Amino acid sequence: MDATHIIMALPAVKPSEDWCDPVKNHSMFLQTMVDDETRFIDIVTGWPGSTTFSRLLKCSGFFKLCEAGKRLDGPGPVKASSENGEIREFIVGNICYPLLPTLMTPYEGESLSDPMASL
Repeated sequence: MDATHIIMALPAVKPSEDWCDPVKNHSMFLQTMVDDETRFIDIVTGWPGSTTFSRLLKCSGFFKLCEAGKRLDGPGPVKASSENGEIREFIVGNICYPLLPTLMTPYEGESLSDPMASL
């Protein structure tokens, strides 16, 4: 999952800071999600450029379906190993998104401890 800004030559509405992205261009967001075969499974657009990634995600239909248990509800948990417990379906997202039980984001730390690196 990722999102990008679509630059607008002229604002579609009265000029407003809401439509300005972090670099002060008038823009709107385009958020997309693809499956493991790179097929689009969700597209969200039309939100002002000042919208946060977290808000964009939470306003998406896919997120609402996940919250209702209608998506990412595969045939059941997959066992990683008896030591590590269960792993359920999840989305992989850009580092700008919040880390959630259904959304994995890149690790931001400097380095992993030896025990973590050996997993």
